[in-house]
Amino acid sequence: MGESERMVNPKYDLMENNTLLHRQIHPHFVQKSEVSSQAFEATSSAFKPTPKDDSKLSVYNGEKFSAKEAFEHFVEHYTSIGVLSVSVQEALDIQLSSTEDNIPFNGHAYIDFTGLSSNQMKSKAKLLKKKANDRGWLHFDPNYEQ
Repeated sequence: MGESERMVNPKYDLMENNTLLHRQIHPHFVQKSEVSSQAFEATSSAFKPTPKDDSKLSVYNGEKFSAKEAFEHFVEHYTSIGVLSVSVQEALDIQLSSTEDNIPFNGHAYIDFTGLSSNQMKSKAKLLKKKANDRGWLHFDPNYEQ
């Protein structure tokens, strides 16, 4: 999907293709310092969308939060050992759109897995994981002990 094909919804903010989408990584999704594909899988046990989530994987908009700021915001209420990120373009490259909806906070976004089968979600999650792992940790909890 090219830039000209992206639909603009005035209700949402449009992010640039090079914008990083910061994903919080729960310790259960790390194996020997490597992130499992479940960290980017919309149907993983820890991040399985409920019917109200509608197959949308929560991320932080990198235009509004640095990886460190996203981590600090997230760990006020939840558990994370760090942040890995993919770009809007990397999601588009595998036919996944991303949208900043600013719900429940300004800067919240999601990667949309709507309409995909479980196997398609797993396959795309693995591709996102590879991109994120190739980029490396953008923030890692200095107090985390394996």
